[in-house]
Amino acid sequence: MDIDDNQKNQIINDNKNNQNNIYYSNDTTGKLLFMRHGETFFNLDPDKQGRVTNSKYVDCHLDEKGIEQSKSLQNILNKLSIEKIYISPMYRVFQTISYALENHPNLKNITVVVHPMVNEVTSCVQDYLLNIKQTKQEFNMNSKVKFDWSLFDEYVKGIKWDENFYYFDNFNCFENNKKDEMYKKLKELYDLGDFTSFKEGLAELAKIRYAQKKRFESLKHLQFRFNKFMEFIKENHKNSLDKTDDKILVITHDSLIKCATDRTPYETDDIQKYHQNSYSAKNCDIISIKF
Repeated sequence: MDIDDNQKNQIINDNKNNQNNIYYSNDTTGKLLFMRHGETFFNLDPDKQGRVTNSKYVDCHLDEKGIEQSKSLQNILNKLSIEKIYISPMYRVFQTISYALENHPNLKNITVVVHPMVNEVTSCVQDYLLNIKQTKQEFNMNSKVKFDWSLFDEYVKGIKWDENFYYFDNFNCFENNKKDEMYKKLKELYDLGDFTSFKEGLAELAKIRYAQKKRFESLKHLQFRFNKFMEFIKENHKNSLDKTDDKILVITHDSLIKCATDRTPYETDDIQKYHQNSYSAKNCDIISIKF
């Protein structure tokens, strides 16, 4: 459901009594800024079923407009003093921040931290990683931006799933034995380097989800992840939260931004309410949070 700008502002104003005050889009006055990645081909596909299950969209890349959107963010980010940047491990997010920061005047002093808690809610093919090892290598070698994988790698050490399947840890609609079964099949394809079959296997998972009309990861679990991330921010930046001149930037996905702007849908896990009452971020939108 599309929401126009007046409705967006009303949603934000209605939520000013929440634990955080939320400001929309180009307002960067808050300490913590959430930004959605640039546009992808997945975002444009009008075929609902095909869009959520088509294997070509697994961990998809920015389209030409998404690249231009990301570059246009330089007009905003180049004027900001950045304390820290956290990003989702999805490929489209790496692209977005690489383009957005490539001409930042303080780029040599900025490190972008890959954070496992700000991935998209797992519900369709776009929400799966394809080859995290290749992503690491590609962006570590070819991007002007410095990436820090330590938080992601530490998280992976603490779970039973391989790093490319770490999001299995968020699948709370399956028993562990079912997750084990799915993981084993996909891991065999991944280890063989058969990424065509691997993508098809991920698409089959999405078809299961689509047929059952539910998410692998519930909205409540997504809210839990978001809360854990906010605890991390408050603990790791507690000495600077009142210093709003230096920004903490989070490059993430629409669902995480929904968590920041309206908690109610996640508390009830009501999908209809989620779409009707939540702020829906456009690609490269920015919202601002003051603590």
